[in-house]
Amino acid sequence: MRRLTVASIGVIALAALNPAAAADYGPPPVVYAPAPAVVYFSWTGFYFGAHAGGGWGRKNETGAPYPFFTDTITPAPAGFNVSGWLAGGQIGAQYQAGSLVYGAEADVSGANLTGSGSCASVSLLNGPLPPGGCSAKVVGVGTIAGRLGVALDRVLIYGKGGGAWANDQYDLTSPNVAFFPAFNGNETRWGWMGGVGVEYAFLDNWSAKIEYNYLSFRTSNLLFTDTTQQFLFNTSIQQQLHLVKVGLNYRWGWEPVGIRY
Repeated sequence: MRRLTVASIGVIALAALNPAAAADYGPPPVVYAPAPAVVYFSWTGFYFGAHAGGGWGRKNETGAPYPFFTDTITPAPAGFNVSGWLAGGQIGAQYQAGSLVYGAEADVSGANLTGSGSCASVSLLNGPLPPGGCSAKVVGVGTIAGRLGVALDRVLIYGKGGGAWANDQYDLTSPNVAFFPAFNGNETRWGWMGGVGVEYAFLDNWSAKIEYNYLSFRTSNLLFTDTTQQFLFNTSIQQQLHLVKVGLNYRWGWEPVGIRY
């Protein structure tokens, strides 16, 4: 025991006399904490979802109802507004490069946009005719559009533009069913659309959106028939629609939602 104590004292004394020898062991190693993971959100991927909303628009008709007096009728313009609800679904794909998000989307909606008004008709043969009743209903609408947006992390602000279609039903009631028949018609017409929207990803794969669409359809001639299929006439109709939709999307894709580096 005495020898061990003497040896320990000798080592301490040697280290005190020769500090350079103690320095050869170096300072204790520094342990660094791991860097925090950096995560960013990516909008890249495919998605599908559902939407609902409302719409309004204007229809302008420049034909002449009851045209079996075709050589004596002066076409009289008629116009009225339509409004109502719509609901449907959408599917699309997009790719994020930096803060820009490129994509394409198609949607389709069942709709109940209705309106009615008077359809004036003038006959030089029998004198002025009382006005008939015009009614219209948009029963379906859809768009196929490209999208371009700016991503602010989980918020995406975008614009869209492309083609649009609408399916319309029309009815012309008679001012005198004993003499003038009633007419009806149906058509699907194409046009163009533009819109803006904002989308927020409240979960990694789920997002909610609200958007506005403007749809404009070319003037087209629609063939109307009466209930007996004996009388036909063409009328020219032009329309615009305004749609506001709120929706929910589920997204999946080839790039992870959160990338760590």
